[in-house]
Amino acid sequence: MTKTDAQAAPTTVLVVDDEDGIRQALDRFLTRLGYRVLQAASGVEALDRQAKEQPEVMLSDIRMPNMTGVELVPKALAQDSDLAIIMLTAIDEPRTAIECMKLGAYDYLIKPVDLDELEMSLQGALRLRQLEIDRRELEQWLAREVAVRTRDLEERTTVAEEVALSALAAAQGWAGASDAIQKLAQELGTSPEDVAREVEKRRG
Repeated sequence: MTKTDAQAAPTTVLVVDDEDGIRQALDRFLTRLGYRVLQAASGVEALDRQAKEQPEVMLSDIRMPNMTGVELVPKALAQDSDLAIIMLTAIDEPRTAIECMKLGAYDYLIKPVDLDELEMSLQGALRLRQLEIDRRELEQWLAREVAVRTRDLEERTTVAEEVALSALAAAQGWAGASDAIQKLAQELGTSPEDVAREVEKRRG
């Protein structure tokens, strides 16, 4: 796949619901919006499809047999911490949906889902996901830059130290040598005696 193909690839949404009719309806709507849609009828199937297909977003029902949406959220985020998760909840369980958000879900929508709300929630979740990815990449870049510059500075300091010690060793009998040794010791974070010994050693 070329870089252009990768950039043009549609965003993948994984729809997780044990009710086939809901999955199909959401699939049709999201496909019309231009998303690539995957379906899973259970939490276990969702984790399997997530591992294979790496979707950017997951829409998950809360009330499912064997593995609930509350149980699915941390497992899905453990596989991919960047996954944007939107919960689908019945009207009588907003407290459970809020619990999912505390576990890392981005939003929750009450069934029957308002499609305009779903579209807006998806856009918001994807924006936040991208901001988090950009922030992490910037932090990694800054850490690399700091490491490189620190190494360069250490190398330049070592070269400067060598030049200064060699110059002091060559300037035998110079009246300002004592002051120069004091200043160089301060710069290097060592004692004047250690610097003086190094100078004498270089004089042979």
